[in-house]
Amino acid sequence: MKVRMRSQVKGSWLLIMNIKIWIKRDMNLEEREKEKVLRIETKEKKREKDRD
Repeated sequence: MKVRMRSQVKGSWLLIMNIKIWIKRDMNLEEREKEKVLRIETKEKKREKDRD
């Protein structure tokens, strides 16, 4: 019984940790995409200013 309980706790803990890692990866991807969009917008604004 004790062995089962310990393994169950470890298994559920590992699942929780993996889910947290996946969520962090998703957040990082979203942040990267936002930064890319901002960089592109600033480049376009600079180009427009240079043209004027």
